[in-house]
Amino acid sequence: MAQFSKGDKVIRISSKDKGIIVLIGPCGRGGRQLYKVSFSGVETDELEGNLMPDYNMNDPFERCRNRIYGSFSEFSKINTTFKIRNSNVNTISSLKASKTLFRAYQFKPLLKFLNSDNKRILVADEVGLGKTIEAGHIMLEQKARKELRNALIICPISLQQKWKEELEDKFGLTFTIVESNKELIRRLQDNDGLVRVIINYEKIRSTTQDDGAGEGNKLLKFLTESRKSFSFILCDEAHKMRNENTQTYKGAEQLMRLGDAVVFLTATPIMIGERNLYNLLHLFGRPKIFELRYLLSRGCVKMHLS
Repeated sequence: MAQFSKGDKVIRISSKDKGIIVLIGPCGRGGRQLYKVSFSGVETDELEGNLMPDYNMNDPFERCRNRIYGSFSEFSKINTTFKIRNSNVNTISSLKASKTLFRAYQFKPLLKFLNSDNKRILVADEVGLGKTIEAGHIMLEQKARKELRNALIICPISLQQKWKEELEDKFGLTFTIVESNKELIRRLQDNDGLVRVIINYEKIRSTTQDDGAGEGNKLLKFLTESRKSFSFILCDEAHKMRNENTQTYKGAEQLMRLGDAVVFLTATPIMIGERNLYNLLHLFGRPKIFELRYLLSRGCVKMHLS
């Protein structure tokens, strides 16, 4: 039975010339099928073995029409690659990649993060609901999309080891606790794009020393002058930055501008008054586009923040 039909587009294997089948001829010796093919208006007789179909190998519909199929392994690789490269805001590429129990509500911050215009989110779930797990899902998704490069976690000293162990055990993410900004700067110089570290809030304080000798000053100066940045910044116990008059807040204000994505975690975004929440939201790097009275008049403080 002839492989090609009249009108099919074909390619001569030896010369890569493209033509069209104009006539299906009789079978020759040994049962070899003969065709009359038009190459740029010139008709020649061609054996079937000298021809191949002319179609787009990258088009799955063309391949199906020509009954050319790949292996299951090939399909899996192509399908996974397509999902990662074309992930939209509603597609989670890392859904089953962690060693955690599936709890649907813990993916809600991730979906909100993916839908965020500026990749900034404040997660204010109550204590015990798993804010660490929720943040881990966000980081794992960023890694799957190849968007997790230099990553920085800021938290109290007492929580540093907990973050390091949970991210490694449950998400396969290796972070290093650094004791000084000098070490952090060295890592950024030597391994830019691969730095994943954990520091405490003392390291981001912007001191008022005239010589700029404070640790926070050195880090901020280095980042600004070297034009290096973080693809991801996470602040646990973010309420520690609630007071805009502190050096920690002023250092954070500069640092958050250097983060492509920023996540704040706190169970108490409002400790003394609504201004606490107002100050945290403005650390996300956008200019102050509304006043505190607008926040209060709209009843925004009653909204579910995560």
